[in-house]
Amino acid sequence: MREVALDIEEGADIVLVKPALPNLDIVRRVKERFGYPVAAYQVSGEYAMVKAAAARGWLDEARAVAESLTAIRRAGADIVITYFAGDVARGLVRS
Repeated sequence: MREVALDIEEGADIVLVKPALPNLDIVRRVKERFGYPVAAYQVSGEYAMVKAAAARGWLDEARAVAESLTAIRRAGADIVITYFAGDVARGLVRS
């Protein structure tokens, strides 16, 4: 929270939380406390985890992607930065 406050004091227009999924509580707290636009970065490790599990048949990739992106947005992120953007744009995940 101190880092976010410092970023805002220095003139930030948007604050970034990364990695996204392990920090959903932080995304929510930042949004509630500061009211600034919040970007959440779903880092490459989160992407690789889903891809590897899907390749082994352990989960449905499209559903896992949809669930993870939904969780990030529901936590309060206004912007989600993700390696899944191309897949989502090509229709991997349909709402």
